[in-house]
Amino acid sequence: MDAVYLNGDFVPGAEAKVSVFDQGFLYGDGIYESFRSIGENLYQFAHHFRRLCQSAEALGYLLPYSQEELEMVLYELRRRNNLNHAYYRITITRGTGEIGFQRHISHDLTWLIIAREFQGFAEHYYQQGIELHLARTRRNAPEAINPKIKSISNLNSLLGKLEARQAGVLEVLMLNNKEQICEGSASNIFWVKEGCVYTPSATTGLLEGVTRSTLVRLCQTQLNLPVVSGEYGLSVFEDCGEVFIASTSLEVMPVIKVGKYKINQGQVGPVAQQLRMALHQDMGLVA
Repeated sequence: MDAVYLNGDFVPGAEAKVSVFDQGFLYGDGIYESFRSIGENLYQFAHHFRRLCQSAEALGYLLPYSQEELEMVLYELRRRNNLNHAYYRITITRGTGEIGFQRHISHDLTWLIIAREFQGFAEHYYQQGIELHLARTRRNAPEAINPKIKSISNLNSLLGKLEARQAGVLEVLMLNNKEQICEGSASNIFWVKEGCVYTPSATTGLLEGVTRSTLVRLCQTQLNLPVVSGEYGLSVFEDCGEVFIASTSLEVMPVIKVGKYKINQGQVGPVAQQLRMALHQDMGLVA
């Protein structure tokens, strides 16, 4: 039976319990991070820990663990579950509290860490590419909900994912309230045009994914491709050479159609393939 880490103890997942008065359950008052390990390498964990601290600070959480202490917990969870390449999710909520918006909000945090063997996507997706459905749901305005908080209150993304399921596709493209390209329901988007890689800027309200920043670095250092960020409308897809999306689980996923726009005559382009290989090298999956 797989173990999880809950509030300082390693317990069987089937026996792990969280209170019905937990503020994450009642109000979505919580944050999370998901990331991978390659063997014993907690890939990019320093970046994920910094973002976890950033989210915690925004909500007034006092984290009881240092990065090094948390790494020890992750290694032990990997050992107990006999994992090779692991996929982790850390979830933190404000803890058990009261109902009603006049409640006190200073409580002991609830900590839950789940680790499973990483299950990626079928290789044919990377060889053939995928279609992105254009979502009706718009991304939350950054003035309303700070996108730098990776919150478990993730209904906006869930609505996008439900649209993807209804359309029979893997992912959607979500615009913001200004009709600008933002991101997928759980991915960042890039496109290639005239020797440059483009991606929406943080001003659109997107979550600045750790994989997104890694790909920006790899484009510049490994592929010798400049990366430009800004605010763009859908018309950029009329004449771009490639489109791809990225996340911890997707890695670099080629896109051959965005809404009504067919990309590169429906063929997967070279940059996405080269960038995925560069990412695998950076992760230590290949030499």
